[in-house]
Amino acid sequence: MNKAQQTRRRRTLSPQQGSTMVLMALMLPVLLGMVALAVDIGRIMLVKEELRRAAEAGALAGATGLMTSSAIDWSGAALRARAAVTQNATAGARLSAADVEYGYWNLATQGLASGSSFAVGTAPPIGGNWAPALRVTVARNTTANGQTNGGPIGLFFAPVLGQTLQNVSASAVAMQSAPGGVRAGTLLATAINKCMFDLYWDATSGTPRPVSPSSPYYNPSKPYELRIGSQNQYGACNSGQWTTFNVVDNSVPAVRNLLANGNPVSLSIGDTTYIDTGVSTTLYSSVVYPKTYLVPVVTNLNEGFQSIVAFAPFRVTNSIGASTKAIFGEFVPLREFPGGVLPGGSTFYGTPAPPALVR
Repeated sequence: MNKAQQTRRRRTLSPQQGSTMVLMALMLPVLLGMVALAVDIGRIMLVKEELRRAAEAGALAGATGLMTSSAIDWSGAALRARAAVTQNATAGARLSAADVEYGYWNLATQGLASGSSFAVGTAPPIGGNWAPALRVTVARNTTANGQTNGGPIGLFFAPVLGQTLQNVSASAVAMQSAPGGVRAGTLLATAINKCMFDLYWDATSGTPRPVSPSSPYYNPSKPYELRIGSQNQYGACNSGQWTTFNVVDNSVPAVRNLLANGNPVSLSIGDTTYIDTGVSTTLYSSVVYPKTYLVPVVTNLNEGFQSIVAFAPFRVTNSIGASTKAIFGEFVPLREFPGGVLPGGSTFYGTPAPPALVR
């Protein structure tokens, strides 16, 4: 290539190079903006996640003990919720404030998180099954009352685009309900009549009622001690029967296995459990005591599948066969049962399930 050809080539390339430089100059603000957006969005998401965890901790703490009795402990729940939030931090700074709303969660939409699932107010809506709940919101923002939790977060690169601060918030809803179900391995293989539970459990105070002195089984030294035995022997309202849950097998080995291992599958209010009306003296020696169990409560003890309407915490103190054929013990608060209860029940017997996050 001679000198004239080289000169012509340089003249040909020079305008293209100039166009590239102009294009890069035009694109540079866009590229910087994209970098700013990526970095600051990551920071915003991190802070939002920290606020979400604090809101969930506050909601769960507030809902714990919400159903201490037939009256809902709204004020105590709010104090617990705010105290739990302040144990958390965001961007290295301890949180100091949270908004708490009282309300009710619709059990029919549990887990769906629809807009109408949470109803604000201290009175349950008319119709449907509702559980008391709290909505806790934790924010970093500026309001008429000043800056909340340090105020909006400062952005590193977004000022390039004209934005220096960002409000961030997160909410969580937790409820407390009656027991709605139990995990596998939780239940004693004995069901009791609802009449018996209503007779000896005070749902208003959340405490057991003593046995009437007129009862032939009244023990003055143990006024709360009950006997769970066949209704043929103890009467329809003071009785219980062996139950085999979802299996129709009333053989002694099968029932003995269930007494040792509990229900083979999880069960919920409204499910059925098989009632065995037979009485086998040898099975009473297979009941482990002293021990606290949950027992299914059914509407009647006729043989066959019967609907479960509640789960009762019962501390077994003795189990005698021979001519007595009864399990001895007393009802206790649910907190004395070591676990296995699932939320979601709508019938409150003064023994609530642990709190649950629902949104």
